[in-house]
Amino acid sequence: MTRSTKRRLLVSGGLALAVALLLTAACRLAFFSTAHIQSTDFLFASQGAEPAQATVIVGIDQRSYRALLPQYGPLVNWPRTLYAQAVDRLHEAGARVVAFDIFFDAPRPEDPEVAAAIRRAGIVITPVEAQGPKDLAPRPGVAQEFDVFVRPTAAIREAAAGEGFVNVTTDQDTVVRSLPLQLTAGPDVVPALALTAVARFVRRSGVIDEPAASALVFGAGRAVPVGPTGSMVINFLGAPSSPERGGAFTILPFAAVLDGSFDPTLVRDKIVLIGLTIRGVDEFATPTTAETRMWGVEVLANAVETILSRRFLIPASVETTIALIVAFAFLASLLVAAGGPRHAAVGVIGVLGLYGVTAGFLFDNGIVLNLVYPPAALLLSFAAAMVYRVAFEQAEQKMIRSVMARYLSPSVSHWALQDPERLKLGGETRTMTVLFSDLRGFTTRAHALEPQALVALLNEYMTAMTEIVFRHDGVLDKYIGDAIMAFWNAPMDQPDHARRACLTALDMIARLRSLNADWEQRGLRSLDLGIGINTGPMVVGNMGSRDRLAYTVMGDTVNVASRLEGLNKEYGTRLVIGEAVKAEAGDAFVYRFLDVVAVKGRQEPLAVYEVLGPAGALEPARAAFVAAYEQGIALYRSRRWAEATALFETLQADRPEDGPNSLYLRRSRALLASPPPEDWNGVYVATQK
Repeated sequence: MTRSTKRRLLVSGGLALAVALLLTAACRLAFFSTAHIQSTDFLFASQGAEPAQATVIVGIDQRSYRALLPQYGPLVNWPRTLYAQAVDRLHEAGARVVAFDIFFDAPRPEDPEVAAAIRRAGIVITPVEAQGPKDLAPRPGVAQEFDVFVRPTAAIREAAAGEGFVNVTTDQDTVVRSLPLQLTAGPDVVPALALTAVARFVRRSGVIDEPAASALVFGAGRAVPVGPTGSMVINFLGAPSSPERGGAFTILPFAAVLDGSFDPTLVRDKIVLIGLTIRGVDEFATPTTAETRMWGVEVLANAVETILSRRFLIPASVETTIALIVAFAFLASLLVAAGGPRHAAVGVIGVLGLYGVTAGFLFDNGIVLNLVYPPAALLLSFAAAMVYRVAFEQAEQKMIRSVMARYLSPSVSHWALQDPERLKLGGETRTMTVLFSDLRGFTTRAHALEPQALVALLNEYMTAMTEIVFRHDGVLDKYIGDAIMAFWNAPMDQPDHARRACLTALDMIARLRSLNADWEQRGLRSLDLGIGINTGPMVVGNMGSRDRLAYTVMGDTVNVASRLEGLNKEYGTRLVIGEAVKAEAGDAFVYRFLDVVAVKGRQEPLAVYEVLGPAGALEPARAAFVAAYEQGIALYRSRRWAEATALFETLQADRPEDGPNSLYLRRSRALLASPPPEDWNGVYVATQK
């Protein structure tokens, strides 16, 4: 083991220890407890929906409301005899427990009839609501104390088989995740309706079996684990249910129970909860809700199923969480110290993924791992170790790269640093795209400026243009006076090299416009720009001497690109490309044909085009002008110079500044006046560079 590796291990270990101590203290002090609670919500989404085993909901829904509204009016005016009738129907169908989430607190004349139906059934549990919460000061098994319990009228309460509170509590983020099992108001202690329903279902005489322990409530024949506030975590069976979409719970319309049109087998030997299932009324957010919230009666039904099926969720102990914090902190530091940053990052992501899978598996088995502190230990330790490596161990390499970047483009310097052997003399033939740009009128400007002002102006221009080349991952070959040469598809492969070069050229033209505006405000004259782009085979590599290298390109394709740049003067354009560039870039841009040209130094003619802009960016008027121009070109090349002249004259009146149109107007007039020989092929022979 090298000295640097030992130092890396020691420093990374120290950083891991500091992270572990920091997060252990936070865990002991219960910091970020809300974040931990919220982080476990996605574990419910990883579970598949499970059907309820013993609970059915009778919902007072919109359908029932519409059915009963004509006869009985609004819901608050419904006679309680309807509930008595529902109890009789459910009892006759064989329901084992009927629990109301509907209040009967104000006396009414029909209460004796309701009480008689409840007494006949002998299976009804009535609701209690705790009101006037006092300061939160839970004690073992009791979540909170209240001022008073609101109960049904005396006659209804005495007829019932039991009672339970129906309060639904939310966390600070207004999401329901747990349910208190006991509440107090003065000397009274009332169990949750869910606990009472389960006790009645399993035919136990009492609801609370024994005094509550520190983390358990002994009720309904079960030891129910509770948290520090005396609440049980509800293990929701799935997303909210509805009669239309289905879900974990069967929901029967209240009206169907009244008229006897429901299937009796659905409630036989089941716990039946009766409550509101109208959208917008008594709804809550839960870990399994998304667009639709869950009715309070279904929240209670989920609590019943959690207790009855013993599907309890128990958080991992603080000791287990601290052990995971320490293990993950040191594991991350070891990954960074032993391997490179990329391998360490992959390892950390893998550990996080494995921890998530393990958390999901244990969640299915009732154990809730902490999803905040151990992952935070892994990530913070990884980040701290990486900062150390970047800040100290890579400082020297950064300095070297910074120096190289002054002489090589970022892409080439990165390429060279990855493998210095590539800086040997030699080259290869590749299909590439090369760009030449040249300032118009700069020579005249140079004579009118002081040397310092001239250099400052040129540096400002070169800096802006170089940034654009680098932005499109081009390699800056060289500066030639006020000209710039760049290329693409080397040293790394760039399948879209022609497209990148065209985008670079368009951005350079746009940037020069903004520079001109700034220069004019400073009292300087504006400049113009010509760009030529060509694509084809060329030799690329390190050329020069053994003491001084230049990473550059050579070949006929490069020479042609330089000639294309010079054609801008002839056609009054700013950007001329060869036909191979158009073929490679495809439909990414809008082009217009300029000519078939035999450039200087090359006998074989080639078609040249102007790039007008990205595809779809041409305004309608400009597009119509170009289409008419193309018609004029077709007439011109068909030797129909009179018609071509007329069309180009019309276009000239519309856009007198358009260079190609003006050129072809002059040519058409000249050929009309002095026709060429019969073997004329329309090729323009360029005589200048």
